Amino acid sequence: MINAHRLAHHLSVLAAIREADAPAHGTTRRAFTPAYLEGRQWLAARFAAAGLQVSIDAGGNLIGRLSGSDTTLPPIMIGSHSDTVMGGGSYDGALGVLGALEVAQTLNERGMRLRHPIEVVDFMAEESTPLGSLLGSTAMVAGLSDEHLARDVPGWGTLADALRRVGGDPAALKTPLRRAGDIKAYVEIHIEQGPRLERAGHALGAVTGIVGIRRADITCIGQPDHAGTASMDVRRDALAAVAQVITTAEHAALSRPGTVATVGALDVSPNQSNVIPGQVRFTVEMRSLDMHEVEAIWQEIYRAFDAACTQRQLSYTIHALHDSQPVVFAESMVATIDAACVAASGSSMRLPSGAGHDGSMIGLIAPAGMIFVRTLHGRSHCPEEYSAPADNLASVQALFETVRALDNG
Repeated sequence: MINAHRLAHHLSVLAAIREADAPAHGTTRRAFTPAYLEGRQWLAARFAAAGLQVSIDAGGNLIGRLSGSDTTLPPIMIGSHSDTVMGGGSYDGALGVLGALEVAQTLNERGMRLRHPIEVVDFMAEESTPLGSLLGSTAMVAGLSDEHLARDVPGWGTLADALRRVGGDPAALKTPLRRAGDIKAYVEIHIEQGPRLERAGHALGAVTGIVGIRRADITCIGQPDHAGTASMDVRRDALAAVAQVITTAEHAALSRPGTVATVGALDVSPNQSNVIPGQVRFTVEMRSLDMHEVEAIWQEIYRAFDAACTQRQLSYTIHALHDSQPVVFAESMVATIDAACVAASGSSMRLPSGAGHDGSMIGLIAPAGMIFVRTLHGRSHCPEEYSAPADNLASVQALFETVRALDNG
């Protein structure tokens, strides 16, 4: 029923739309860049060709709508994101968007009109950017604050300006775009980005919940000096204090099973071998299904960092402290998806997501669920990211059956 050739072709075409000055290997299509806008234009054309009504909401989310037979019913929302990390893969996000498109197009081509409308969504900026992450789904569910919209990053501009460039309307984001009851349910296909399905021998899995995430963007300010002549007792070494964060984060997470903590980005200035680091901008994030554990890790990291800065006479600023709350999916949704996965691939397993997804935001106002797809060696956010065509096809078939079940149930 699902057009496997069209799905594979669409994945290939979108993967080839990438930033010209990015690494040669992998796919780089970061939100707000010209390549991202090119990919968005291509997706909008595919949405229209599939018979969907195409629009961009105030949060910059690209939406294709297929009408239902009952105009009083809220839509069933399906989709994911088309932005990537630097040097990423061809399936993270893209499979969810194009798989959702394939479901809507199949329904339309076969004249199968559901009671509920279907909305295929390409969420704005799911991946981390200097301006934030989960931007489109956050705007949809909670709106965006004036402070967030005014955030100004060199080379990126303000978030408000960036949203205008992609067709959004920052002035309309003071309040949520959708509220409880506005969406019947949300379902997303996504590669697992981990090894559990592959190790267990399952092509598909039903996600039980999404971890909560706290991410902080911090600048530590010291004093650059000569690496040979400045004695150790007078140094104001910013990187030395940040090193304390790295080791504290690792130890704090290791002592709490089921949690993780990462310092994933460092910008060291002046970044020379013979100069003491005078400034370091870095990110630190913590993840767990239990937000109390996330808070505990953050407090442990913050205390250690503050003490290290005080000892070295350093200052620091916290530019952004972003939380996404953990979401546990309803058992009825997990069971529906699990049954669809078994029907499509012959087996399934239930598992949580250690990565953040737009479903963690939409799940705050509507029943949400996810279909995980087996990922080769669990690799993701890299050029080696891969999910087999047969598994991709099975995931779209499972989404198709899930949507029909939700429409009837």
